Amino acid sequence: MFFKRLTIASLIFAAAAFAANGARVAGYFPYWLQYSQFTPDDVRYEFLTEIRYVAMVPSEAGELALADESDLANFEKLASLAEKNKVGLIIAIGGAGNEESMQGLGASDEALSGFVKSVKETLKKYKAAGIEIDWTPEEAGDIETLKKIVSALASADVKVSANLSNDASKASSYGHEFFDKLSSASIYFTDQMSEENSSVAPNANLKKAKEVIEAYTSAGLAAQKIVPIIPMYGKSFYKAKGLGSSHEGVGSGNEGVLSYKDLMKAFDTPDYKVTFDEGSWSEVAVSASETIVFNGIPSFREFAKYVKGAGLGGVALYDLSGDHNEPIVSLLVTVGQVLRPDVNYQPKKKKK
Repeated sequence: MFFKRLTIASLIFAAAAFAANGARVAGYFPYWLQYSQFTPDDVRYEFLTEIRYVAMVPSEAGELALADESDLANFEKLASLAEKNKVGLIIAIGGAGNEESMQGLGASDEALSGFVKSVKETLKKYKAAGIEIDWTPEEAGDIETLKKIVSALASADVKVSANLSNDASKASSYGHEFFDKLSSASIYFTDQMSEENSSVAPNANLKKAKEVIEAYTSAGLAAQKIVPIIPMYGKSFYKAKGLGSSHEGVGSGNEGVLSYKDLMKAFDTPDYKVTFDEGSWSEVAVSASETIVFNGIPSFREFAKYVKGAGLGGVALYDLSGDHNEPIVSLLVTVGQVLRPDVNYQPKKKKK
């Protein structure tokens, strides 16, 4: 009975914290969008609380630089528009392929000190709200380095988020002290199906994500700090007949990857039968030649309702270029209607 009362009290507290602090609805803007038709002007800032730019990378001395210097104009425009629209700019640091640069910060106190200084200068210059450490180490030594980096930043009054492992067994590897220093914690629930899998599984199993999140809250991470990251793209597999079936490699799209907005175009034809899988909170599209696993409006809505009910910090969408612009089929709008219902999601009237 005591446990039951405690559980109810915890849920009430979580809901109250959610209402008081408001939910984050974040979107990612990677530097490689400069090579697409999606620009900072295309971002729907009115539907966001945060925009996360990917990425900057520290040098051996700890000085920050853009992962791709040719994206400077885009980044500066994004920072300017984020400020103008009162959307928090979060700068992701690290990213895939830059693991050594992050490891180096733990090996040199001088480099770490230079890194903290460079972070503070960068945040001030671009009026950014904070940073996200885009590095998810698995080895114990690297996790200690991550803790050291976060501790140094937090001690310098930097609002720092960190990407945590989506392996539930790793939740206890971080510790309360580390969790307390974070302003938020991101957990990627993307790319859970690849060509290496012999049978088709969801691209993002959002029901299983609950187990991971609950492992972190049990390990001492405050629910209101957790911001799950979910994908706005799907993956195709040739000759597959649905979830659990075998396949013969990737199917249509860019090496088997299709943005959500491109999926909506493909599904305008009668070629695909699309269903919602209750067991994974994900969508499956099957045609005569392939199966596509993705997350659409039903799964985004169910997950957003879970986020709200559990008092989590919000949701981050990866990445903004993949969404559909029409509000009625937009994933950003779907999430927003649950987490930020006071926002006007009606399409803007075109100027005559």
